[in-house]
Amino acid sequence: MKENDYKLTILNDIEFDNFAKNHECANFFQSIYMKKLLEKEGKEVYLLGLKNNGNILCATLLSKTSKFLSFDTYEALKGYLIDYNNISLIKIFTKEIIKFIKKKRGYRLIIDPYIPLIERDINGNIVPFKRDNTKVKKELLNIGFREIDNAQVKWTFVLDTNKDYDTLYKNMKANTRNIINKVNNKYKLIVEELSYDNLNIFKDITSKTCLRKHFKDRNLSYYQNIYKTFKDKVKVLISKLDIKLYLDELLKEKNSLINNLNSTNNISKKNNLNKNIEIINKKINELNNLLKNKHYLILSGAMFILYGNEIVYLFSGSNEEYMKYNGQYKLQEYIIKYACENNYKRYNFYGIDKNFMKDGVYEFKKGFNGYVEELI
Repeated sequence: MKENDYKLTILNDIEFDNFAKNHECANFFQSIYMKKLLEKEGKEVYLLGLKNNGNILCATLLSKTSKFLSFDTYEALKGYLIDYNNISLIKIFTKEIIKFIKKKRGYRLIIDPYIPLIERDINGNIVPFKRDNTKVKKELLNIGFREIDNAQVKWTFVLDTNKDYDTLYKNMKANTRNIINKVNNKYKLIVEELSYDNLNIFKDITSKTCLRKHFKDRNLSYYQNIYKTFKDKVKVLISKLDIKLYLDELLKEKNSLINNLNSTNNISKKNNLNKNIEIINKKINELNNLLKNKHYLILSGAMFILYGNEIVYLFSGSNEEYMKYNGQYKLQEYIIKYACENNYKRYNFYGIDKNFMKDGVYEFKKGFNGYVEELI
């Protein structure tokens, strides 16, 4: 097929959506929802496709992201949507896009392929003789791209959810399973999905978390825009402790300890039981004081994007004073179950630090099993 048989076209929303959501590289950055979100932020966005005889062969969402003097940078966030093994197609598509952006005084094109460089295991070690896209990277460099450190996430942690939840649960680390058991059977934590009108609750959690970790938080309108734009493709969840429910559990535990205390004459055992009763009494007093003003403790919150074959864990936070209740574990259990029950193939825990072996966030995510993914 000759190069002039291809035609770069500005796609309409329906054309792009039908192509993008079913593509092997489908991701929410390359979606009609992201187009709308970027436009709300005042960005210039184009949906470009390479056609042959009316058929779309590849496509990308391209946005103008920065300016240098009177020249612009255009970026395909987590794009292209293309067969990365078809180097000739990549060359043609890139050449046509360069022509397109030059007409608009563009001077730089950034792509951010949503494919792993090389397959890795849970510890980040390379898995020999498995998926390897180093050749693709080499070809992209040969075309004229150069590698840069970009703001987009490069290292992620992923769990394949094309199994039933019970199987995934059995493969989690023992400590993670124990915490999940505790949040369900002892704390009896509840998950609530927030509506648009209650996003201020989520924002309050992220604000406190970012302040604690010295991160910059988004403003409320940013979260609201995501919610309005992604609609049924976004979930904002919080985990809560029902104080009365947990008090009931503590009272049952206390009564059991008292019964054991009354039925033993062993001094050492009595001392241990008395210490445990004292600890429970402190918890009961603390919770009774809290119960005077509130029925629930809001523990953690998270925003998830549901698109294509995956769910992405995008933003989250926890109230530091209630970290002992492990609210994030309840949210993870909930969304992993949801992914399994609704036929999502992947749950993407999303970003981990490139020095992930020293990263506490990675250790938390690792407990649920899965594998490290390094994107090109």
